[in-house]
Amino acid sequence: MINSPSSTPPRSSNNNRSQKSPTTTSSRSSRVSSRKASLVGRYRDYRNLQIGLIKEQKKLICLISKGCHDRLQTTNQDKALAWFNSRQLPYTVVDGMNPDQRQKRNELFDVSGVRGNYPQFFFQYQNGSIQYLGNFNKLERLNESSNLPPEVLQRHLEIETWDKIFGSVVATFT
Repeated sequence: MINSPSSTPPRSSNNNRSQKSPTTTSSRSSRVSSRKASLVGRYRDYRNLQIGLIKEQKKLICLISKGCHDRLQTTNQDKALAWFNSRQLPYTVVDGMNPDQRQKRNELFDVSGVRGNYPQFFFQYQNGSIQYLGNFNKLERLNESSNLPPEVLQRHLEIETWDKIFGSVVATFT
């Protein structure tokens, strides 16, 4: 027997979701909107805190190892220090191999949670607190993002650049 269109039972469709009442859709939409607004607000607060930290005076600390036998780490250390010097950025070096700086090195390792991987970069604030900035990869990303066209940076304020991060680095606190 051949089924004609009139004898075929209608197929059930999964379009029931789209046929919900307007009030259900409206209440779901308002829940999503309020959740989105909450998340956006929290993100803005977080970014404002970060921007505040970026603008606060700070000292740059470079944790390196002058006795490092890993060629990549040694090359990265040299490159990073050359970037700082070319930009006339003041920094303090902590040599991880120097026995006189062992205590400071261990404090920095505790802050970063990374041991024996060089170079590492930190900010020290006027109140004495220390914040881990990152490793060489972070520095390299900052260097690359600083070369983006100005119109891209203006449209994407969340992009971290060299000037945003290192703009308030000082040799000594005033």
